[in-house]
Amino acid sequence: MQLSRMESAGLLDRVAHGIYASPAVRGDELLDLRAAWLSLSPKELVEQRLTDLASTGVVSHASAARLHRIGDLIADEHEFLLTRRVQSTRVGLRVRRARLEEREVTLVAGLPVTTAARTIVDLRHIGTDPGLLGDLAADAARAGLIPRADSNAPGATAGHVSSSDQRPG
Repeated sequence: MQLSRMESAGLLDRVAHGIYASPAVRGDELLDLRAAWLSLSPKELVEQRLTDLASTGVVSHASAARLHRIGDLIADEHEFLLTRRVQSTRVGLRVRRARLEEREVTLVAGLPVTTAARTIVDLRHIGTDPGLLGDLAADAARAGLIPRADSNAPGATAGHVSSSDQRPG
């Protein structure tokens, strides 16, 4: 059965161009973010992409903060870091080029995402308000995503979570 027929029959929902989902996931608040991630490498299977998290397209910046449930940033577009250049006509998708180390990437809700520390550093690099960065660091420390000492250290409110995470993408 073709995908379009399955959609017409109510067996699948079209989430984005070339991306379909079972109606069972209609309530997934991350469905659009998942579809955006899938659209970055549509020819690669998810299983293949998850074997090398740092180069597969990683949720970053405000989108990562939302996934980590830290801070009060508005994630009005889906933001990703990739090692290669990607062109997309998808509205609401922002891709930046960066090389990440494995230790800077984690899985949250089945998606590769920058760690809370790397997220804060990335947000600092693009000029996010220091007060918001302080809130992010405090929330991350309360959630156990970064050591408390890092969130209270001088400069933590400016996103200086640790010296090893100072390198922007």
